[in-house]
Amino acid sequence: MEEKKKKRSSAKTLQTAREAGYFGKKMLANTRMAVDEGRPVAWAMVEWWLGATIAKAMGVELVFPENYGAFCAASRTAEPNLDYSESDGFPSTLCGYARNCLGYARKLKENNFVIPAESTGGGMPKPDFLLACGAACDARYKWFQALGRYMDVPVWLLEFPQTGSKEYFLPGNKEENISYMVEELRAFVSFLEDLLGRKMNWDGLEERLDILFKTHELAYKVDLMRRTVPSPAVCTDFWALMIPHLYLPDDLEALAFYQRVYDEVKYKVDNKIGAIPNEKYRMMFSELPPWHTLGFFDEVAERHGVAFVFESWNYHVPPPLLEDEKKGITDPLELIARYSYHKFHHAAPAAKEYEIDPILFTAPYLEYVRDYQVDGLMFHPLMSCRPATYTLMHVRNLMLERFKVPSLVIEGDIVDLRVFNEEEALAKFDAFIETMDYHRELRKKEGLHW
Repeated sequence: MEEKKKKRSSAKTLQTAREAGYFGKKMLANTRMAVDEGRPVAWAMVEWWLGATIAKAMGVELVFPENYGAFCAASRTAEPNLDYSESDGFPSTLCGYARNCLGYARKLKENNFVIPAESTGGGMPKPDFLLACGAACDARYKWFQALGRYMDVPVWLLEFPQTGSKEYFLPGNKEENISYMVEELRAFVSFLEDLLGRKMNWDGLEERLDILFKTHELAYKVDLMRRTVPSPAVCTDFWALMIPHLYLPDDLEALAFYQRVYDEVKYKVDNKIGAIPNEKYRMMFSELPPWHTLGFFDEVAERHGVAFVFESWNYHVPPPLLEDEKKGITDPLELIARYSYHKFHHAAPAAKEYEIDPILFTAPYLEYVRDYQVDGLMFHPLMSCRPATYTLMHVRNLMLERFKVPSLVIEGDIVDLRVFNEEEALAKFDAFIETMDYHRELRKKEGLHW
C-alpha cells in the first residue's frame, strides 16, 4: 500500500486570513438550518455576483459546490467523492469541483437525502433548485444538468456574454450585452417568484447591493496595498480571504470582517511589515490553486524568500465601477448586470493594446505583472480544467517576450491530490530561482522599471 502523502497546513500570514474559514462553515450551517426551518435552499455555481444576491433577497440560503470542493480538497477528504463520481462514468478529466459534487450527490441520494454523518464540514443539504452560470467554464453547461441523475430539482442557468477584445469596442456592443443580461435577470426573478410563491423584495435587494459594493471596495483596496514592497499579504492569505467577498459579499458580517482585513493590511504597509520576512522574489500564480497542498507555498517562501504577491484573477473583485457607469441607474438588475459584465471585461483596454484574446484569464495579468513588480509566474495547468489552462502558455510567452518575466509550469489539480507531485514541484522551484535571477538582470539592462 502506498504511503499517504503528508500534509503541511498553510500557515497564512494574516490573522484575519486565519479566521476567514468561518464564512465557509457559516454558509454550510445556514443551509442546514434553513432546511430544518422549512426555508428554501439552493446550490449555486460561482456566478460573479450575478444571481446569488437576487436569490438571497428572496430569502434563499445558498451554498457553493465549488467552495465545498475546495473545502474537501483542503481537508483531504475529497477522494471518496471523486471515486464515486468516476464509478458512475464521469471521467477523471472532468472538473474536480464537479466530480466532488457529483460523488457527494450520489452519496446523498443513497442516504435518502439525509446528509451522511462523515460529510466534510457537516455537508450540503438537498437543494430546492440549482443556480448555474455559463461564464468562463464549459463544464458548467452539463454539470448541474448531470445532477438530475441523483435529484429531481429545477436548474436555472444564467447566461453571461464574454466578448472578444475587438468586439468589446464595437459601437453598441456593450450596451446590447448588458440589456441581454438584464432580461435574463428579469426572467430569473420571475422564476424565483413562481417557485417560491412570493414577490421580489426590491428594497432588500438594494440594501444587499449596497453592502456588496462596500465589501468589494475594501477588498479592492487590499489588493492595491499588496503592490507594496515588501508585500503585506500572499496567496495563502488571499485564498482564505476570498471566501467572504466571493460568496457572501452582501452579508453585514462579511463587510465588518473586510474592514478588519483592510486595517490589518494597512498597518503592515504603514510599518513596512512583509508577509514573508525575507522577501527576495515576487511571484504571481495562475490560475486555480492546488487546494490540497497549499502548504507548498509556505515551503518555497521559507526556502527561497518567494512572496506570491498576486494570484487567481478569477477570484478577485474588479476595480469599482466608474461613477459615470452608475449614474442615473435606478434598476438594481441593471446595476448587477453592469458590474458583473465589468468583472469580465475591465481589462479590455489592455487586451486591445497587446492584441490578445480572450480578455479573461490573459489581459489582467499583463497589468498585474508591472503593477506588482513580478519576478516570475507559477502556472498550474490542470487536466481537469480547460478554461483555466488553455490560456497559460499564451500568457507565459507574452510575459517573457514583453516584460522578460519567466514562468514555472507545475501540473496538478484543484481537488485531486493524486495528480500533484509535491517533491517534483519543489525540485522545479529550486532550479527556477536562478532563472528569475537571470531575467531580473535582463530587465535592468532593457530599462524596465523593476
